[in-house]
Amino acid sequence: MKEKEQKEIDKKKVEQDKTRRYLIFNIGAIVIIALVMAALIIPSLEEANQRFTLGFIAVLALGIIYRVTAKYMKPVVENKEEDSVEQENPYHGFFFRGTVVLTMILILMGIFGGFFVYVEHNNLFQAIGLMTALIWIGAFLMYFMWSVYHYNINYGITDKDWNKIFEAEKRHQQGFPVNPSELEAPKYNPYRSQTFGLPPGTVRGMIAFTLLIGGMSLLVVSFGTEYTGAELALVRQQFEFFETAFLMMIAFYFGDKSLKYLQKRWSDPNKRGKDGSSLSSSLKKGEDPSAGKGASSPPESTDPKDQVHYEDQEHLEEDTEFAQKNDISPPSSTQKEPTSISLMEELQLGKGVEYVQILDNLHHKVLSDEDIKMALEKLKSEDKIELSLPVVQAIIAVESSGRGHLQDGKAKILFEGHKFWYWLEKFGKNPEELQKGNDNIVYKKWTRKHYLIGSKEYKRLDAAKKIDEKAAIYSASWGLFQILGENLEHHIKGRDYLDVHEFEEKQHETENYHFLDFLAFIKTKILRGKALIHYISEETNGNYDWESFAYGYNGSGYKVNQYDQKLKAAYNKFKTKVDQSSTGLIPIIDTGHGGMVEGQYVTTGRQYRFSDDTVIYEGVINRLIGKLLAKKLEKAGIPFFHITLETEADIDLMERVQQANTIYQVNPSSYLLSIHSNATSDNTKGKGNTAKGFEVYTSVGQTKSDELATIASKWYKKLFPEFVFRENKTDAGEFENKEAAYTVLTKTKCPAFLVRNLFYDNKKEAEFLLSEEGQKKIAECLFQIVKEIHQKVKV
Repeated sequence: MKEKEQKEIDKKKVEQDKTRRYLIFNIGAIVIIALVMAALIIPSLEEANQRFTLGFIAVLALGIIYRVTAKYMKPVVENKEEDSVEQENPYHGFFFRGTVVLTMILILMGIFGGFFVYVEHNNLFQAIGLMTALIWIGAFLMYFMWSVYHYNINYGITDKDWNKIFEAEKRHQQGFPVNPSELEAPKYNPYRSQTFGLPPGTVRGMIAFTLLIGGMSLLVVSFGTEYTGAELALVRQQFEFFETAFLMMIAFYFGDKSLKYLQKRWSDPNKRGKDGSSLSSSLKKGEDPSAGKGASSPPESTDPKDQVHYEDQEHLEEDTEFAQKNDISPPSSTQKEPTSISLMEELQLGKGVEYVQILDNLHHKVLSDEDIKMALEKLKSEDKIELSLPVVQAIIAVESSGRGHLQDGKAKILFEGHKFWYWLEKFGKNPEELQKGNDNIVYKKWTRKHYLIGSKEYKRLDAAKKIDEKAAIYSASWGLFQILGENLEHHIKGRDYLDVHEFEEKQHETENYHFLDFLAFIKTKILRGKALIHYISEETNGNYDWESFAYGYNGSGYKVNQYDQKLKAAYNKFKTKVDQSSTGLIPIIDTGHGGMVEGQYVTTGRQYRFSDDTVIYEGVINRLIGKLLAKKLEKAGIPFFHITLETEADIDLMERVQQANTIYQVNPSSYLLSIHSNATSDNTKGKGNTAKGFEVYTSVGQTKSDELATIASKWYKKLFPEFVFRENKTDAGEFENKEAAYTVLTKTKCPAFLVRNLFYDNKKEAEFLLSEEGQKKIAECLFQIVKEIHQKVKV
């Protein structure tokens, strides 16, 4: 019986091979016949009929090829009876028949196009270049459509595999014995969160190869061709585009990842554990070689095709670090070879920790450094308390390993059964009676043995909710800073949550709520007569009392886990990182005066209407230039702050100064750049005035601001030789920047200089300021000033 089945299979393979060869032969014959017909018929026709005849031949050839190919692509159903399970996916025809037609059109266009380019221009290189580009596009399209169908519709298996599953299901329904593995079918695309649902790097790889093929095609075309003038410039521009784009793809998206993968692909079978046994035998005994070592190698139990696998590695590392901090059993893992050092080991070795900024593409929940800075600025403004960014980063890293949510989007929690006991009593229930059958969630004294870590903690929380929902939420520590829910009764009561349900909902929403809860907690939790925040605030001048903070925040057990020492080590790491990154000054962009609000200009005194009804509003021009500058800085990757770019309101002068000072306190490498235009009088209409030119101002006296202003003056003179640059002349005949007691120069704590871009009540200069070219040129000048200051001026 088996021999007969094997013969049938072999016979089918032979028939399939014959059919495939027959298809290739047919398509080749059609192409050759079409080319011969075109070569024989076209030259004998008049020029007006040549294109029509060529088009007719091409369409006829494509139609025949489509008919032949479609017939081949149609699946052959051997069993036509009603009980046949063989079936074709309804999307199969759309993805493959249509794609085949488009691919063949492109390939034939490449072949025909190359042929006629060679005949018309007698240039073999142009013909080869054209054919290469179009054939590659056809191949790209075919592969892309196949991969989209394979992963998004078939979930990573073939049509044949699906038919086997359908057949097994039918046999199972009919009562025949079926192996459970035959019924296993994928439930979703394993790469569902990736671009187009394809494996990581697939789209980037296709784009990179397309750029490479395009560049090579262009290079081939250029061989043997003599370009001059505009044609040569165009070819150079096109080739530079392909070259730059391909190199950027390689640099930014590939790097040495493949090499690293190959390097760590296999583990050493002879590697020995601490007891002398091999690593593989240790795994068989149930030991976890990765405990405390981080997740650098994929767990064997994880399907390497599932994109979620990569996120699981990060979460496994975080859970391991969290377990070590609380001195509990780490989550199970079967990693082959640990290669990274855990948070605990880094701190013990004095290496500190790296602050992990994780972009959670599924939930967008991550607290960024900018979020922290904004909250700290508000804290200083409202409460007159200053915290530094490295202090907060250290607490985050040590308290929750840098992440406040689990991979399913829920807040990271740790359920405390002894707290649940306490709150059950508070709410009038008998915990002793409720403990029966609930030993893992109701117990009188604190213990670690019931911790499950990660998403499993929610099993304990859900079980506790069935007993008393409010007491359960009170008894869990939540999020990035592990704040106990019971603090709703006191230390975070001022956060004004409506009830425990809203509190829990917000914990899942974003880490920003975790941070605001943390600030409220340390502002209200009192230890030895003062709030915890004062032990780590800048009022200590850097002499933070980590021990007192650790005791007040983590309880008396802080000594056992060396919590204070970990905080100190982490802070030193982040402080060093901040110091090293402060190699250049960063601008705070301030644009003078307001803009347009509901169609009305809000700064009436800073405008001018000329006799010909030309109107200019200084505040509007300042903002346009400021926004152009911001775009240039973003594109160049140069950091900056801004005060007025996101509002059209005329912000009070002292408020702008206070904002700049707040930014400077948190970022001591910043300086103020105030953008203005000039006018000779307070008149707002007339024929215009004759005063003209650019100016740069600093405060009175020699300060750091003068160094910055000198750079600004240099660039204005260099880029605007056609305009006057106004400056003071000393007794020695030298020129220096203008000085003035403007509020933005004298009341700001950071270095500051102010630029006045021409006179808006001068008709010629107003026209320049109103023009897009003029605004772009001034923005470019300011960009060069900021760039040089950032690169060359030390803090």
